[in-house]
Amino acid sequence: MQYLVKGEFLEEILANKSIEESFKWIEMVVHPSLEILEKQVQEKKIIGGIAAGERIGYFIIDVPSHEEAGKWLRNLPFWGALRWTVVPLQSSRSAVDQDKAAFQHARAMMAGH
Repeated sequence: MQYLVKGEFLEEILANKSIEESFKWIEMVVHPSLEILEKQVQEKKIIGGIAAGERIGYFIIDVPSHEEAGKWLRNLPFWGALRWTVVPLQSSRSAVDQDKAAFQHARAMMAGH
């Protein structure tokens, strides 16, 4: 299954940290997370990236289940520092097939009246 994943950085994570603490946290949590994402993009396991000029990332992941989508997110070091939105995606083919079936059903109903 494919999922559209949006991760938005929670600014309050750094609110009470000193500059030094913030730098250390970024080096220990943010940079490794971004490296994991970049490696997965390079390996063509996911597609996406970071919105230009923002602290929001958008990715499409392909995993077998909702549970695996959650597991994928939890493997990112900054998992708890972002607000996540995960949307299961329906394939375009299945949407076309459903639309055609609904259209045929509506036509058949109209013909019967």
